[in-house]
Amino acid sequence: MTRRTRDFAVLVLTTGTVMLILALTGSLGLIEALTAMFVIGAIAAAYYVGSAAMQLPAPAKPLEASRREGMALADFLSALPLPAFEVSRDEQRITSFNQPAAVFLRLGQRRSAPPRASAIIRAPALLAAIETCFNAAGLGSAEIEMEIGPEEQWRAHIHPIPGSGNLMVVLEDLTPVKRAARARADFLANASHELRTPLTAISGFIETMRGPAREDKESWDRFLSIMAGETERMSRLIADLLSLSRIESAEHVQPTAREHFGDIVMSSVDALQPLASEKGVELVFDEPEALPAVTANRDELIQVVENLVSNAIKYSKGGHKVTIRCGVAADAFAARTEAAQAWPDSERMTLLQTSNRVAINEPTVWMRVEDQGPGIEREHLPRLGERFYRADQSRGGKITGTGLGLAIVKHIMAHHRGGLAVETVMGQGTAFGVWLPAARENQGV
Repeated sequence: MTRRTRDFAVLVLTTGTVMLILALTGSLGLIEALTAMFVIGAIAAAYYVGSAAMQLPAPAKPLEASRREGMALADFLSALPLPAFEVSRDEQRITSFNQPAAVFLRLGQRRSAPPRASAIIRAPALLAAIETCFNAAGLGSAEIEMEIGPEEQWRAHIHPIPGSGNLMVVLEDLTPVKRAARARADFLANASHELRTPLTAISGFIETMRGPAREDKESWDRFLSIMAGETERMSRLIADLLSLSRIESAEHVQPTAREHFGDIVMSSVDALQPLASEKGVELVFDEPEALPAVTANRDELIQVVENLVSNAIKYSKGGHKVTIRCGVAADAFAARTEAAQAWPDSERMTLLQTSNRVAINEPTVWMRVEDQGPGIEREHLPRLGERFYRADQSRGGKITGTGLGLAIVKHIMAHHRGGLAVETVMGQGTAFGVWLPAARENQGV
């Protein structure tokens, strides 16, 4: 029995009892008592019906408010750049989500009912954390890290949504951060190893010359020659490390000088001609008729050309040919095709994508350096450009070098809003291609 019904019954019974007592005692006539009871009953009935009509719209208010809250939450989720979704308390269903969450959870738009979280989420740690938050007094919050596959790591932020009893889950991709930390650790380990190796060799020969070979003057020349080679190797490594550090520190500052790309390539090829002749390798430069100017740091582009051409010479044998080609394309995509997609049956890999800041249909200058060496095995391609990584075993045995040349090229091209790609055919050769946007008419003047 509701409160209104109880009040109505009390009023009618009380009034009827009073009228009945008055009629029995003779204080009020029977007709007057019945009339009074009828009038008071009509008033009570009118009040009862009227009070019910006043309370009818009440349930509509929470429904409308709930609808508005749902729309506000959907707008909020859509504005978030991170994957985010809502999990309901009853049956733990994913009731709303944004586009990044749909991609992450592989949620389609056509569903008859909100899916259960346990049927969609494949991370047991996240499901356990959601369950723990629902079971906590007054809804709890949590923050966990989880692995999604062998290379991906994510952080989940779980918080209650005020007034709804549901949970909000926001996902943060930690993969780039973890990858950078791992790369930093690998860099330090590799750098210390690369420096320790020549130092150990030099130290060993010094001990030999001081001890067992003290009187063997004839062997000193050989020992000194080896020590000089190790010293050169250490000097090159330190120079490359300093160069890489300098390029990285200035990578956010765009070049402003206007340079002629053809002249840069020509002067670099001429400088490497003695190295090629010493090894019996023919350098061929297919000089284009005309190339537009580029906005660039001249010394850095010279370093790019010299690193790529010297690498091609290094992995070539006597009698082989190293070919350098340049040109201009309508845009970056066409430039990549010209620079690194010339062989129909090659294995290809883009090591550096063109910057998003380059305009569509912006003329792009490209260069291609191809050799006739042994080629590079496919599994090595994704790691080209990493610091200290060398695919020597796939390119004909042990080759001396610091392993920083391609890393330097990659950072320089990123500095110039350009790209870097490679294609290779085992037994035929390897080609590296670079490209960068041509200077605009009012740029670099």
